[in-house]
Amino acid sequence: MTVSEQQFLSILKTSVHPELSCVIESPDWTGIMNTAQKQNLFPLIFDASQRLPGYERIEAQYFASVAAQVSQQAQKTADFLQLYNAFLADGLSPIVLKGIICRSLYGDRADFRPSGDEDILVSKDDYAEAIRVLNNCGYTTDEKPDKDLDLVQEVTFKSPESPLTIELHLNPFGTENNIRSSMNEWFRNVFDSQETLLIENVPIRTLEQTDHMLFLIFHAFKHFIRGGFGIRLMLDTLLFAEKYFDCINWDYISRGLASVNATGFYDDLVILGNKYLGFTLPEKETGTSPDELLDDMFHMGTFGNTNTADRVAAVITADVVQKVSDRNKVDCSKSSKLCSMFRGLFPSWQTWISKKPYLKDKPWMLPVEWVKRLVHFLRGQTDMSSMKEIGGGCEIADRRIELLKKYKVL
Repeated sequence: MTVSEQQFLSILKTSVHPELSCVIESPDWTGIMNTAQKQNLFPLIFDASQRLPGYERIEAQYFASVAAQVSQQAQKTADFLQLYNAFLADGLSPIVLKGIICRSLYGDRADFRPSGDEDILVSKDDYAEAIRVLNNCGYTTDEKPDKDLDLVQEVTFKSPESPLTIELHLNPFGTENNIRSSMNEWFRNVFDSQETLLIENVPIRTLEQTDHMLFLIFHAFKHFIRGGFGIRLMLDTLLFAEKYFDCINWDYISRGLASVNATGFYDDLVILGNKYLGFTLPEKETGTSPDELLDDMFHMGTFGNTNTADRVAAVITADVVQKVSDRNKVDCSKSSKLCSMFRGLFPSWQTWISKKPYLKDKPWMLPVEWVKRLVHFLRGQTDMSSMKEIGGGCEIADRRIELLKKYKVL
């Protein structure tokens, strides 16, 4: 961990636990702010930095950018609440996952915690009606919701009139591998018991606290076993645990984590949160590999897709995890990693129908999806023919695969 990363954590600690002190004599403002942007926690870090020496030098440099981010998030929040009211008026109460629920944990700084989208979960019976409400409110999708709803993880909706993105879910974690399928099994009955959270006078239906705690850990774990995840997901998870600790059935959580080998993963999140972010949650005396996990979070950023090398590593790691979860032997040689990358970019029809269910009836469209996949992978890059990025991705994958082995994922 670098000096600026240590300073970043110290500032973040006082943002979520303002009663704690933060003494930094010579802040590395460039390093701190670069880390904050990579972790998508820029507004929170900027706001919590006001009492530190040298803040006046960065205020003019970053204020406009922070104000724009907070303003846009406030607009997203308002638009979502308006949309949710439309669902309520239609007689629907979709279950809201993370997003605005996690932002509420930050109190009056809720809109300082950015959200890329809002996730809502509906039953199969309400799926068509939910799409109708979204369409009536101006939210449309380029995807093709399929009649085989067992295969649909989410459908993305956007509106030209709003910065808000909606992910409409039928299952929380998809069916990319057996681990994700196992996670879904813990949420088969969530429509039988929920909680209602009042946000700006709008009654938001969400998961019961134990279910939501398990969902947040699984969500972070899902990203961890593919492309990695960042500090923000750890912070959300631990803030939720801190607020609702006495309401959560921790025996149930333990059984859920054990079912997908995520016990050591969560234990290390708690160790890191207590050590660096001011939490006082019950922790194990020894962890699995907390320091390496923290380094991974800093390196991979919010979701492990910052650059080409990270995305190459994610493709390789996802393929290895899938093969192991399917109880296949895995060869981690360099040639095997290149094969994993190729399979990730151009998945088989059987693999791809879990993400694009319409292919089940139209297998001849698979090459079209391959082209779309490749374009998406290359988007925004300037030198995609460089083998340096591929080699860098293999190196990252090597490191991440070894870390997954320590957590007994592989």
